[in-house]
Parts: sequence; structure tokens; C-alpha cells
Amino acid sequence: MSAALAMSPDWTRIAVHSLPRRAEAEWRALEATGLCTPYQRYDWLAAWYETVGQARRLQPAIVTIHGPGDSPAALFPLVIDSSGPARVARFAGGKHCNANMGVYAADFAPRLDSTRAAALLFAMGESLPGVDAFDLRSQPVAWAGFANPLACLGGAREAEQAFALTLQAGESPDALARRLLGKDSRKKLAKKKRWLQEIGPTALHRAQTAAEAKEILEAFFRQRAARFAERGMGNPFACPATQDFLRRAALSGLGQGRPALELYALRCGDRIAATFGGCSDGRRLSGTFISFEPDPALMRSSPGELLTMELAQAALSRGLAEFDLGMGDEGYKRHVCPEQERRVDVITPVTPLGHAVAFALRGAGRVKQLVKRDDRVLRTVRRAFRLVSSF
Repeated sequence: MSAALAMSPDWTRIAVHSLPRRAEAEWRALEATGLCTPYQRYDWLAAWYETVGQARRLQPAIVTIHGPGDSPAALFPLVIDSSGPARVARFAGGKHCNANMGVYAADFAPRLDSTRAAALLFAMGESLPGVDAFDLRSQPVAWAGFANPLACLGGAREAEQAFALTLQAGESPDALARRLLGKDSRKKLAKKKRWLQEIGPTALHRAQTAAEAKEILEAFFRQRAARFAERGMGNPFACPATQDFLRRAALSGLGQGRPALELYALRCGDRIAATFGGCSDGRRLSGTFISFEPDPALMRSSPGELLTMELAQAALSRGLAEFDLGMGDEGYKRHVCPEQERRVDVITPVTPLGHAVAFALRGAGRVKQLVKRDDRVLRTVRRAFRLVSSF
């Protein structure tokens, strides 16, 4: 037992698993009764490890923390990536996760103050072979009313915020619309819906079968391809591993009514005007992607805006407590999800080389934030990207 482990009465053993299935039983037990975001569910990340993770040759490192009596206390789904000569531990899922956090037993997370959380991260670093630094991005400061232990560590830096909506039990869908939108905005939205209904019958549909999931995903891939082509940008969803991941996630658990990726379509007649993919833990529906058909006749009705309002009302009708549209400050998100949730990045060195890596990663993060916050710089970067892509 390492010195770091011996110093804490809160955990007695740390194990590292190279394959998700080797930690599946503990993982599912923790997510069922503990503190977990939808993005750290086993079905979601197992699909990612087997597709995107393998394609990028990332080394899985699922860290399990055991408490007294060897009961599972926490689990951290990580990958080990190379950054030059250094090895960096990151949350699995990458950009496909809008929230990253450990999976905690309900009675374990509240005991981890900043000192214990720092000791736990140090002990994890000792248990991961050859890791020089942790690069733990997009962590919510709080989740489901609990403070996120690793988000309170010293040196945590602000990341992109997420936009969410708290749903009130007993509230009607119409009352929700009145709470979110003023009278004029509701009239405009109703007018846009009438325009869409003039083209064809309009309804929100959730995929219940494999055939429906495939249809919605194919519409999403097509719509996103058109959108990125219009902007002159590379399309990350054209990657075969990414498409395979989303297909597996959509089918995983579908037969039991709890797919890792829930798929929705705003239908207009026999067409799919807009799509949405999200993760749910039975408490919150968390947005992963959204797209809409680039047909001027449909775009006039703002199908993406109509879709998000329909989704919020559907989440309310399901009895969910929260709905979110993920990270990134875009106008349509603020209308339906007016509450801002803080996310932070925690970059912590483990070895002397890790100090240099952490310094470089923090510097790169500051530059990225400056670019995103300045519209003029962002437009310049996009123009440069289009110019390079044209050669």
C-alpha cells in the first residue's frame, strides 16, 4: 500500500482496469445508486471506448476506489494519451461528453473536501503506470445538489459554461412555455410552428426501435455534413469511428427503454426537419447534439428552436427534474435553458515532466478561451481554416 493510500481512512484500495467490462459490475452498481452524470454511464462510455477510443489508440484506464470492507466507493473512467514524451490521463468520452465527473457512492463524495480530493488524485496518479499529469476537463462544479470533489481542487480554471433548465414538478407544458418566453416570443414561436404545419403534419418523435434510431441518425449525419460544408469546415461527424460510436450508443439499452443515446426527431410530414441526441440518467436529459434540415422552406420556421421547446416540455411530461443543451453560448440555448452551470478544467502534474505539460496545457487553454470570447478573432480563425482547407 502506498503512503498516500495509508494516510486516508476513506479508501483502502485502488484498482486500474484496462477494459470497461472488467469494472462493469461495480460501475453499474455505483451509477444506479450513487452520483453520476449521464455521460459517465457504463453503456455510453463502453461504446466510446470500443470505437473512438480504439480508433485513436487511447489506453483505457478505469480506476476503481474501494472503501472499508472493499465496497466500491468511486470510479473514474479515464484514458491515457500521449502528449509528446509525456503520458496524460483524461476523462474518457472526449468532446462527446458535456460533463465529466467521477462516479461516486452517495456517501463517499460528500466526505471528499479539497484536501481529501487532492490526496485521492495523488493516490490515483501513483496507481496509473507512467502517468505524468491529469488533464480533467469540463467538470461541473456541482451535480444533483452535490459538490463535485475534483472541481474544488486548487488551480481549477473556468471552462465553457453549460445551459440548463430546472423543471418544476406539477408544472404544465403551457406554464413552462410561459415561464421561459414572453408573450411576444410565444406568439412568434406559435407562428413559426404554423408555417411548418402548412408544409406537413408536425410532431416530436422519440426513437423506440432500431430502424427509427437509424433513420434519425442518418438524417443527423446528412444535416451536419451540409452545415459544415456551408461553413467551409471539416466535419468531425464524418469520422467512421464517431458514427459507429453513436450507432452503438443509440442501440445500447434501447430494448429496455434506456438507450445510452436517446434520439428525437421533429417530423414535418414524411421529412425530418430537425434532430436531437441526448443522454439521460432518469433524472436529467442532457443534450449531446442538435441539427436541422438546411431547406429554406423549413428553416423559415426555425425547426431547431421549435425542437428544443418541444424537448423541454417532453422532459417535463416524463417527470424529469432537469434538461440541458450542453456547453457553448449560443442564442437558442438561452431561450429554453436560461440557467448557467459552471464547468472547470483541472490540470494537475504528477511527475516533474508533468509540471511542464501542465504549464503548456494551461497556456493552450487560455489562448482557446480568448479566441472563443472574441468574435473578431474567432471569425479570423474560421476564415483561415477555410482558406487552408481549399488547397
